[in-house]
Amino acid sequence: MKNLLPFLGLFMLFAFTSCNTVRVTSDYDRSANFDQYKSFAFHQKGLADLKMNDLDKRRVVEAITQSLQSKGMSTAAYETAADIIINISANNKTRVNIEPWYDPWWGWGPMWGGSQRVNQYKEGTLILDFIDRRQNTLVWQGVGQGLNVSDIERKAEKIPVAVQEILAKYPPKK
Repeated sequence: MKNLLPFLGLFMLFAFTSCNTVRVTSDYDRSANFDQYKSFAFHQKGLADLKMNDLDKRRVVEAITQSLQSKGMSTAAYETAADIIINISANNKTRVNIEPWYDPWWGWGPMWGGSQRVNQYKEGTLILDFIDRRQNTLVWQGVGQGLNVSDIERKAEKIPVAVQEILAKYPPKK
């Protein structure tokens, strides 16, 4: 039993670290004054061209709106009245996950009950571009990568969490 505890601890660490929703990165214009941005709107042509189903589009837009409003920003009635225009991009690629599996009753090794589990899924990337409307320049970009978009049952839960993780880096801390 004592020999099993280190393996159990390592397994739990792996399990908890592998459950992250997305890997998030961001970049921003170091000269931009983010205090001046009080309102936002979505780039309507970008939304129309977004390669995402309507349910997921709504989930992303609602999650962005809620997150930015909680940060004190307001939604502009139309693009020309907003300080920031948000353009959303998304793509996905097929991933294959191969997990070795060993039957504990038959022992460890390739001839002793070992097999593999193969899981194929689509990994999504969500890109949020914040554009200063007056200067027409990109001032902030957040990227979330790694969302399992094949998991239909859990997408409704995972998309808002992914957006929240991306927007946790907005506004940037200088």
